[in-house]
Amino acid sequence: MRRKILLAAFLLFASFSSYPPVTAESPKQLTYLALGDSLTVGLGSSEEGYLRIHGFVPQFTNYLRTKHTVHVENYGIPGLTATGLVALLQGDEALRNRLKTANIITVSIGGNDFLQTVRSLSHSDDEALQLRMQILWTSLEQISSTLQQVNSEATIMFIGLYNPYPTQHELHKIGAKYAPLYNELIEEVTPESTIVINPYESFVNREKELTHIINDNIHPNDSGYKEIVALMKKAY
Repeated sequence: MRRKILLAAFLLFASFSSYPPVTAESPKQLTYLALGDSLTVGLGSSEEGYLRIHGFVPQFTNYLRTKHTVHVENYGIPGLTATGLVALLQGDEALRNRLKTANIITVSIGGNDFLQTVRSLSHSDDEALQLRMQILWTSLEQISSTLQQVNSEATIMFIGLYNPYPTQHELHKIGAKYAPLYNELIEEVTPESTIVINPYESFVNREKELTHIINDNIHPNDSGYKEIVALMKKAY
């Protein structure tokens, strides 16, 4: 009996020696790639040490880093349009190779298409607006399909549009018509696995509070970017 007890004790000790106690895993490493226009760059946010740390990319990165080790690469290009992003994705093999390694991809595109449209059309020119939306549909579909082909495992987030023009602004009506149509378009062309961030309602009647529109600048300010990031956190 005593021998059996000693043998059991020995086996128990040996098991702990061979298999050390389970410890908490190190934070998961994530690669985050940001594609898009001046919003991805963070234009309109305040600078600290020449860095726009209040843009949505740095803010969302900081959020991810509360639980993960994050490597971030920002490919934002001010002035980039949807067709420009299509050309970039198709023509830059190095970028496509980087996208293959990404765990998270964000896309902010359409703001410059928005500006071109609202500044060239009247709010009553529905036929011309629909034509613009058809062209944009093709570009967004190509962007979405390319990202899916390159990396179907990544979490992909598209940032939609808000209307930066307050009610008294001459471009308010066309902006209020275009931005929701654009956001609906993203929902149509992207698969269910894609996360679509729709900031439209968050900016309604808060345009002066969340953007630089008083200075004829449609970009979000720090508060506007914070609002967008809050939506991203909630959806992620």
